[in-house]
Amino acid sequence: MNLWLSPHGIWYYRKVTTLPCGRRKEIKKSLHTRDKLTARAAVAKLLACVRSRAQPVVQPTSEPENPQPQPNIKPAVPAAKPLAPLLSVLSDRYLKEKALSWAPKELSNQKNYIGCFIKALGDRPAADYAKADVVKFKEDLLNSGKSPTTINKYLQKLSLLFNWLANHQDGVINHFAGLKLQRAKEVNSRSGYTAEERRKFIGWAEQQEPHRRWIALLGLFSGARANEICQLYADDVKQVDGIWCLNIHSGRPDQKLKTANSARLVPLHRHLLQSGFIEFVKGRTGGRLFPELPHRQDGYSHLWGQWFSRHRPVDKDFHSLRHTVGTALKDHGVPLQYAAAILGHTNGAISYDRYGGDVSLEKLKEVIEAALSSFADAG
Repeated sequence: MNLWLSPHGIWYYRKVTTLPCGRRKEIKKSLHTRDKLTARAAVAKLLACVRSRAQPVVQPTSEPENPQPQPNIKPAVPAAKPLAPLLSVLSDRYLKEKALSWAPKELSNQKNYIGCFIKALGDRPAADYAKADVVKFKEDLLNSGKSPTTINKYLQKLSLLFNWLANHQDGVINHFAGLKLQRAKEVNSRSGYTAEERRKFIGWAEQQEPHRRWIALLGLFSGARANEICQLYADDVKQVDGIWCLNIHSGRPDQKLKTANSARLVPLHRHLLQSGFIEFVKGRTGGRLFPELPHRQDGYSHLWGQWFSRHRPVDKDFHSLRHTVGTALKDHGVPLQYAAAILGHTNGAISYDRYGGDVSLEKLKEVIEAALSSFADAG
């Protein structure tokens, strides 16, 4: 214990160390007691205090010589969020459900509306379509030459789809709500052309490039729909029983009809023949009659409709020409079955095949010439 008792009977702590030079160094510290047990306790306490100051407890910073292998624990990675299904997938589920209550024709129409929407804006998760996307789709419909009634069918049916999606998918909003065209606008846009407007229309058409000129005049003198005209091939202009006609049909993969009753032969008015339409057709033998128009959005009339909306001579859409012809036939007292054969409508319980059923081409030719005689005079 290095205890040392002085001559005076006082216990000391005594320690002798040898310096590097060889000399001895003696350390003495009085313990202030004459009792040996008390001295021992004092020395123990002194040494403990010295050791605590000389060797402070320090956390090791280096790895042990023989580290124990640690288990390879990877940080937890949050589970990947599942990808949202595309609109095409969701619409298939929608149509499958609606097939239980819808007629096949309604189901087919709905599928067409959805397909047109996806083709225009791309196939995405339903929640990814923004308001701006839907408004752009509506504007494209307005510029396509489609009638307001048809446009409203697109908007209404797609609104039903997105209502269903909003009830079945998180984050889906029906942006079609409130986009339907107002009836007042529809009635105004589909009213027929007046005599003065027809005169102005013919004068305007005569100044256009050949393909635009003939599309416009065919609309006025046949009442055919825009896409029925734009999808024509040169050999769809033909003579039947000596009468030049438009053969409106869906005989080619890129041709389509609105209904089965739309297939028909429409005699050409004399104004078209006298203005050189047959010569124009002969110059385009072997292909489409209007190859300037590409196939867009399920038809050929898309770009034509956009162009016509920007350049039309009066504030009425192309479909109004069809109403103009229908009104002229009605005002001239043309029987309903004849008008249906010319325009491709269903006449109540009577339907007509592609050649107009029991209505002869000769009779249809007479009707068109008589009912639309004022049209030619306007030109």
